[in-house]
Amino acid sequence: FFNLNALASPVVVKVDFDIAMTLIANTLYKILAQKTKWFKNATPKTISRNFIDIKTTISIKGDIIKVKLGLKNYNPVIMEWVNSLEEIKIPWWENRTLVFDFE
Repeated sequence: FFNLNALASPVVVKVDFDIAMTLIANTLYKILAQKTKWFKNATPKTISRNFIDIKTTISIKGDIIKVKLGLKNYNPVIMEWVNSLEEIKIPWWENRTLVFDFE
């Protein structure tokens, strides 16, 4: 843990913050990879390329938030994960329901 107030230069704060955010993102990518049976040993870059960098359309109609994922080779993996989830309610957004759809 580092304290941003204890650092002497704003340049150091930016570098330390960038490093911290990169480490957090890499860790989250690895956690995502471990939740799929085909990508347990994948690198964060592979996870980002195959799951995060995809065309997505988000529409909001009433209490439903629909996330429509574009065509991608790994949609079956994402579909399997989505189908394993129970109904997703977002408490901080007036309990709206999150729904996934695929092209």
